[in-house]
Amino acid sequence: MVSLLAARRGPNGSSRDAVTYEEFRRYAALLPDAQLRSGNAVWDWLAAAAPEREHVKPRGQRRKQLFAGGLAGIVGRTAVAPLDRARTIIQDMGLVRGPASSMLDKSGIVHTTKPPNAAQVCRDVLRNEGPAGLFRGNMVSALKVVPANALQFAIFHKMKDDFLRARSDKDTGAPAEQLLLEERLASGAVAGALSTAACYPLDTLKSQMAVAGGLRGSVVTAATQLFREQGGLKAFYKGIGPTLLCDVIGSALGFTLYETFQTMYREANGGRKPNPLEKGALGGLGACVSLTLTMPLEVVMTRMRVQGLGHRPVLYKNALECLKLSVQREGLKSLWLGTGAAYVKIFPQLAITYFVFELASEQLGVGGLGRYERSKPVRNKAVDEGKPPGPVAA
Repeated sequence: MVSLLAARRGPNGSSRDAVTYEEFRRYAALLPDAQLRSGNAVWDWLAAAAPEREHVKPRGQRRKQLFAGGLAGIVGRTAVAPLDRARTIIQDMGLVRGPASSMLDKSGIVHTTKPPNAAQVCRDVLRNEGPAGLFRGNMVSALKVVPANALQFAIFHKMKDDFLRARSDKDTGAPAEQLLLEERLASGAVAGALSTAACYPLDTLKSQMAVAGGLRGSVVTAATQLFREQGGLKAFYKGIGPTLLCDVIGSALGFTLYETFQTMYREANGGRKPNPLEKGALGGLGACVSLTLTMPLEVVMTRMRVQGLGHRPVLYKNALECLKLSVQREGLKSLWLGTGAAYVKIFPQLAITYFVFELASEQLGVGGLGRYERSKPVRNKAVDEGKPPGPVAA
């Protein structure tokens, strides 16, 4: 519709011809119900043709994005909670030494000389802790993932909109359609950094509740115990260096691959955009590629957070020493411990997360017609210079 109106505009900004009722009807018929419920279809249609306008994001859209991101995070996280518990236990193996007769005894202590797979871990957790053991630490994960995902999606899309508006078409004022590679990386990196910095204490608490022999009880009880026994407030930020680096890289790669895969999909399907389910699959695929590159940092992060807990010795002074000693004692493969469980977990989790986010955004009317506010006038240079203003198309 914007292209149609632009084509009908004269050289001085005046309209050559009116858009017919049938043209407008076809335009409105293609809009999702959520967009039409906003009640501003006519206004947005007319505003799209007006020159000297600056399109801005409406406030309600930000709240909807935050809600969609939080909802997506908690649904995706809960769906794969057992696999995340298994991954945490496997990555923690390097800190535990003991006979290989039993992997997880009734006291909750792991004993093994060979890292088990996710299925073995889940079976032992079920045998010794029951079904609830598979979801141990999930409550604090849910408390963390809601604000983390909400912030991550909202920040990424805010930066995305800013970058696209900065490269708006000079004639129509329409934002650019796609991010450049460096814009995708920057948007993802900033989103990952800010969300991680805000929510890291909850991630530490989750890890210490999930490992064998870790903190028990309610979230409040576990947080109080962690504060009292492990050095106060700084205990909540153990290992934040590698975590921040991991999340910045992971978020930058994840969002970049997600946007790139969508572009590739459209090119391979004659311009057709993927639906929410297809977007979920593309997001899960991008997350797996990102995970492969950041897994060593994930292992270091986990070991730094849980050392000194229960019967675990304090082996590392910093992340670099943890990386060095892990390779010396267990080989390079130790940096990818738990990768199998992580793959099995990360694809469905991120696929579900992206699917729920895109579906919720679609149902709430985020993007599309509701993407830009009605429009606010930009200062007319002719008026500033004391000259009569030029014509403005309605």
